[in-house]
Amino acid sequence: MNPSSSNPKERFKYYGTPGKDFPRFDVDRPLPEEVEPTPRYEAHVGLQAFPTLPLIPVLGWAFSGLTKKLGFRSMAGPLLQTWMPANLSRLHPDKFSDEYFVERRLNGFNPGKLNRVEGKEWQYSVYYKTGRYQAEPGGLLPEYSEARFLLRDRALHVHSIKYCLKGQDITCFPTDGKSWEDAKYYFRSAEYVFQEIQSHLGRTHMNMDQYAMAFYRNIKKSPIRKLLWPHFEGLINIDKKGASLIIGGTGFIPEASALSADSVDGVLIEEIAMLSYHWSPAEQFLPDIIDNNHFDRAALAVWELLTKYVSDFCVNNQREIQNYWSEIEGMSEDLVTHSILKPEYGTLEIKNQEDLQQLCVYVLYHCIFFHSWVNNKQYEDGGDIEYAAIGLWDKEDPKYDPKIEQKRHDAQVKLMWILANVRYNPAIEFAPLPLKKLLWEYRDRIEPGIPLGWLMMSINI
Repeated sequence: MNPSSSNPKERFKYYGTPGKDFPRFDVDRPLPEEVEPTPRYEAHVGLQAFPTLPLIPVLGWAFSGLTKKLGFRSMAGPLLQTWMPANLSRLHPDKFSDEYFVERRLNGFNPGKLNRVEGKEWQYSVYYKTGRYQAEPGGLLPEYSEARFLLRDRALHVHSIKYCLKGQDITCFPTDGKSWEDAKYYFRSAEYVFQEIQSHLGRTHMNMDQYAMAFYRNIKKSPIRKLLWPHFEGLINIDKKGASLIIGGTGFIPEASALSADSVDGVLIEEIAMLSYHWSPAEQFLPDIIDNNHFDRAALAVWELLTKYVSDFCVNNQREIQNYWSEIEGMSEDLVTHSILKPEYGTLEIKNQEDLQQLCVYVLYHCIFFHSWVNNKQYEDGGDIEYAAIGLWDKEDPKYDPKIEQKRHDAQVKLMWILANVRYNPAIEFAPLPLKKLLWEYRDRIEPGIPLGWLMMSINI
C-alpha cells in the first residue's frame, strides 16, 4: 500500500487513554493492510509449529493424516514432554548443578539482571520482589527471591538464596540438600515470570510497539522510513494476537503462572514506565571481568556495530532527513503524548539528529538482538518443566488439581517451542549489505552468547 494513499493516523489508532495506558495499537481495530503478515511468514509459523499442531487448528488441514497417524491429538502430560524436542537443560549432563545455575543467570533467557553488591560476603545478586503482586489462591510464589553470587578468579559461584514463602524468611546454601534444590526451583520460577513480563513482553514487544506506532503514523518520505521499516515487520501483528494469547484474562501468563491477570498488567506497566531510548547496554555492563559472561560482551558488540551502521546511514542521508524533519517532529509528538515514562527517566522527545540516531540504535538493538536473545532462548530454559515452571502450585491446597497443573505445564512447553523456533527473516540473510558485513565483522564477540543465525530482523513472534 502506498503510505500516502490514506491517512496513517486513521489506520493506526492508539489503544486507551494517552499517558495512562501503555502505548500500543488498538487491538479492537482491523490490522492495516501494510502490516499484515506475509504468506512466507505464515509458512514459517506453520513449519516451526508442527510439533504442537493441535494448538493451531487452521494448520491442521495440511497435516491431518499425519497427526492422526502419529497420535498428536492424544499427546499430553509426561508423554508430551517426552516427545517434544529436547531443550538445553534436558541435554545438560547435570542441569541441577550449581555451575549450570550460575551459567544461566549470566547467559540464559533473562540476562542483564545481575547487580554488584558492596559490603557483603557475596559480590553479585539477582533480586525479584514478587510479593507486591497478587497471586492466585494455591499459587506458590515467593514474596521475594534473591540469589547471591561470589566472584573468584574471574568466575561466579553461587553463595546462597534467600526467599520468603508463606510469610517465612528462608536462607539456603549449597550444602543444604533438598532445601537448596527447592530454593533454586522457587527462584527459577520467579525469574521465569519476570522474564516473560518484563524482559520479553515489556522491554521488547510493548516497548517497541510505541516506537512503531509513532513511526507508522508519521514517517512517509523521510529516509528513516527505509532504515526502520524492516525492523518493525510483524510487530503490531504479533502484539495484536498476543493481547489475548499471552496476557489478558485467558492469556498464557495469567493461566500458567500464579499471578492474576491484573498483576501481570501491573508488572508490564511498571516496566514500560522505566524504559527510554536514552539508554545503552553500557549502563548494565558488569564491572568485573567474568570469563563466561557472554551476554554483556555480545550486547556491547551489537550496540557498537549498530551505532556505526546508523551513523553512516544518517550521514549519507542527512540532507533528506533534514528536509522531512517535520515527520520526525510528528513522530516525537506522538511518542511524548502517549508515553507513560516516569518523569525521573526524562522524555521520549526527539530534539535533534543526535536523539534520532540514538533512538534508531535503541530500536534496532531491541528488534534484532535483545528480542532474539530473550525469545529464542525461551525453550532452552522453559521447555523443561523439571528445570523451570512458570507457575508453582501448593499440593496441600484444597483446590489443587493435578490435571489443571498438567494442562498448564503442557501449555508452557508447547508455547515455548513455538515462540523460540519461528525464526523469520534472519538478519544475516535479509539485512542490508552494510549491516550484514558488520554482523560478520563482530561475529566473534556476539558468539558464543547467541549464534549469529539466531538474530532476526524484527520482533515477529
